[in-house]
Amino acid sequence: MNVWRTKEGNIPLLDDPTLKITMFRWSRRPDIQLDIIQQRIETGQISELDIDITVTLANAKVLTEKQIRYLYRNVVDKGHKLGTRLRVLQQNGWLEGWKLENESNEREYVWTIGVAAKNFLGYAMGLQNLPNPLHFASSIGEQLHYPAINEIRIKLLEKGLLKKERFEFHPFIAPEFEPPHAVFQIDTPLGKMEFIVERLQQKSKPLRFLKRKLSQYKSYFAKHEKLPTVYDDSTQSILVWSIASEEGIDSLVSSYSNFEQEFMQLFLVDEYLDDLRTGWRLARPLEGNQSEIQIFDMDFM
Repeated sequence: MNVWRTKEGNIPLLDDPTLKITMFRWSRRPDIQLDIIQQRIETGQISELDIDITVTLANAKVLTEKQIRYLYRNVVDKGHKLGTRLRVLQQNGWLEGWKLENESNEREYVWTIGVAAKNFLGYAMGLQNLPNPLHFASSIGEQLHYPAINEIRIKLLEKGLLKKERFEFHPFIAPEFEPPHAVFQIDTPLGKMEFIVERLQQKSKPLRFLKRKLSQYKSYFAKHEKLPTVYDDSTQSILVWSIASEEGIDSLVSSYSNFEQEFMQLFLVDEYLDDLRTGWRLARPLEGNQSEIQIFDMDFM
């Protein structure tokens, strides 16, 4: 199987087509009645920190354990303590967890809210647009775009470029338009700019996905002479293809001669996210199934 590798020759774990996913089992039937959940909270079995982590997970949809440890590094002094706590909450059906492992024995864990937490957050706290644990449990392999995009979100927040309320998963754009994976807005020297994010996953027929989505954006651009915006005060939109490795860009663009720059579109590469300023790429197809890839310098970052 031809797989996309990083410059070090590794297959990114979240984008590995051979990934093996195992769901953690409950120790017993989850407590889903609100009165039992409330009692657990009042008696300290579920703490304020547990609830805070749960709200973070609900907003993020899916996070890796590494991401959760990073976000709470100043609250929980040792990462293994947080990992142990996540597993305790999973046993009660408060959270759901999965082990991801590839053929190279690389391993990661991903987490989302469970049925008990969804009931509490929805009915007791009034939160909306919560993940559906049953849907995620049956399709977690298709939901791994969430931690990939959340890594971008974390990097932007880390640099103070992103306001929390200016990030949204699957925003509504138009009735005939398939919602993008995510959108965020940041202040730039050219004004408030919107970044529409589409995640390219190798195990989900990425070339077909790229062609379908690009057709929608081209149609919208031809009709409106601009890309769509979600936030009213945005001055411009950029289409961002989130992808695991630069090799993936070459594979897709060299196979698609109609990948044209009618409007601004960039690739944002996982393997270069540590340097957010230079992690962006411009690409265009060349003759002979080749591509040209250039660094795009986001100097204001």
